[in-house]
Amino acid sequence: MKKKLVAGLAGLAAAAAAVVGGLPYYFGKQAETVLDGQYRLLQESSFVTVESRIYERGWFSSTETMQVRLKPTLLNNAAAYLPDNLKTVLSEPVTVVNRIQHGPFAGGFAAAKVESEFRYRAESEKVLKRFFGDKTPVSLTNTIGFGGSGRLNLSIPAFDYDELSGIALNWKGLEGQTDYTSGWQSYKSGYTAPGLHVKLADKGDIVLENLHIGSDTYDSPSKLAVGSSSFKLNRLALQWQEGLDYNIKLNELVNLVTDLQIGAFINPTGTVPPSKITVENLRFDTTMNEEGGWASSEGRFRFDKLAYGNDTYGPLDINVAAEHLEAASLLAVKRKLAEIASRNMSEDDIRTALLHTARNEASGLFTGNPVIKIRTFDFALPQGKIHADGQIAFNGLTRGDLDDFAAMLKKTQAEFRFNVPEPLLENMAVSQARSLFTVNPEDEAEGTAAVDDIDETLRLMVQSTVRNMAGQGFLTLDDSGNIATHIDIAQGRMKLNGKVFEAEPEFDDLADGADAEAQTESEPSASGG
Repeated sequence: MKKKLVAGLAGLAAAAAAVVGGLPYYFGKQAETVLDGQYRLLQESSFVTVESRIYERGWFSSTETMQVRLKPTLLNNAAAYLPDNLKTVLSEPVTVVNRIQHGPFAGGFAAAKVESEFRYRAESEKVLKRFFGDKTPVSLTNTIGFGGSGRLNLSIPAFDYDELSGIALNWKGLEGQTDYTSGWQSYKSGYTAPGLHVKLADKGDIVLENLHIGSDTYDSPSKLAVGSSSFKLNRLALQWQEGLDYNIKLNELVNLVTDLQIGAFINPTGTVPPSKITVENLRFDTTMNEEGGWASSEGRFRFDKLAYGNDTYGPLDINVAAEHLEAASLLAVKRKLAEIASRNMSEDDIRTALLHTARNEASGLFTGNPVIKIRTFDFALPQGKIHADGQIAFNGLTRGDLDDFAAMLKKTQAEFRFNVPEPLLENMAVSQARSLFTVNPEDEAEGTAAVDDIDETLRLMVQSTVRNMAGQGFLTLDDSGNIATHIDIAQGRMKLNGKVFEAEPEFDDLADGADAEAQTESEPSASGG
């Protein structure tokens, strides 16, 4: 009896040992499946390129080695705004070594624990040491659960960096985590950075306080990455000691959307004088979902207060939505953006490629009867408050219509309501005119340039136009100087406050008159010949 008991216990112990010994191999296979899914997501990313990957699986532990780098277009677009040392770090490849400890007791009760080590090229290592010293620049761990779900923990340590040139960076670090489900079918992230202060010697300062970025992402039936995202920043302060030149190329945006060739005269240009901007409670939230092959998206941008010089703006609340978007077309745009990110392309080439995609593979974004809605646009300014709401819809467009603006306009329905303070329109006219005219500095210094007279003339022109349109019923103007109108576009015609509005074809009349005059002058010489 005693021998049987011993034999039974020995057999049980052997079986237990076999099970326990086999568990690490089983969990190692499960960890490899999870990391295969992570590798697939990296390959599909618009930000990084995986240049190589090696996975060496053992019984109790495994090792994954990848070489990754930022995609060329992403770096090229941002290069002009980055210091040389940071460009060095971002342009070189990074080797990521993932050491996987198999469960069930891998640094806790889990299927596996992954510790990531980032190895940098010599030049990058030298730059990072200047900022982080002996600290590890990036720490990343992945705890894989028994069902294939898990959690990524990421941290970047704080540092305080100064140069003799007067440039200084005070970075307070970043921490966060990403929770993912089995097969990476969904994942939820949250990352927080307490603060950053950049001192650009005697050029200015940049301050960011309490940044939080979050997202909740899952795959839709069409394999679109849908869900929600949030961006919150408690405070942003920018101060500059020199004038900043700007030239916003609105004509290129119009050309991209409508293929109309508009001159650069519509582009806001000028110089922002030395000043300081402070923004409080900046938030940007998005949501996107898909049902039955059609996607809907919504974005909301807000801040509580913006101080610029001596003026205070805000609150601002913009809520825009897009409905009935063809999911297949969105996927085509996503694939094109990924392709563009992996190649070195100029801005013109990128614009051409996106326009070609929009008119061909992604034409369903226009032919699927989409609706764009401005749910809210509310902005408080020193001159008064702006309000706008409405929507624009394309009904029955065909792919051929995308090359014919007149045909597009006939199938476009739009309805918007606007309330704008008249002083704002006056200031916009003055600012735009100043970008078109130059004044002799000596005359301006002596007070003979009559700049104020030009500004006042422009203000009077705006006031005259507003009152003329109000008198015709195209808009309303109250005693406080607030302009309101209701814009309706249908069948290629525009109505303001219910009245058909047609701009006078001044340039066409001039052209016709010039042609007629030229023809009249040519007739005698023709008869005299």
